[in-house]
Amino acid sequence: MNRFYEAVASVLELAAVDFHTRFRETDGWCSLQAFGLLVMMENEWATPLTIDRLYKLDTVGDLLREAFISFAANLLQVDRAQLFSTSAMGSVPSWDSVNHLRLLMESEQKFGFSFTLEQIPSIKTIEDFLTFSDC
Repeated sequence: MNRFYEAVASVLELAAVDFHTRFRETDGWCSLQAFGLLVMMENEWATPLTIDRLYKLDTVGDLLREAFISFAANLLQVDRAQLFSTSAMGSVPSWDSVNHLRLLMESEQKFGFSFTLEQIPSIKTIEDFLTFSDC
C-alpha cells in the first residue's frame, strides 16, 4: 500500500486517494487541511513547501512528485533544485547504478512502492518511479 496516499488521505479525512485526486476539490477542503498537508510534507516526507507552492500543485500526484524528488535528492546527496521529473540515472554524478538500486529499494520501504522484476528495467527517470508505483 502506498504510504504517501495513506498519509494524504488521513490529512484530508478521506477513505482513500490516488495519484489523480485533486486535493483542493475534495469535500471539506479548507485552510486547516492545507496547513495539515504543509505539516505532513515537511515532517513526514522532508519536503518543506510554502503555501504559494502548495497552491501551484493540483493533485495528490503533484504532492507525491515533490516528496519523491526531495527523497531522491537526499539519497543522492544533491540539491533538490538539481532534480526534475525528467531526471534519470546519469543526469547527476551521484546517480549511478548502485544509487539507482538504492532508490528502488528505499522507495519501496519509505513510500510503500512495489515494483515487479519486469518493471525495474523500464524505470529510468523520476517520473518512471511514480508511474510504475501507481500501477
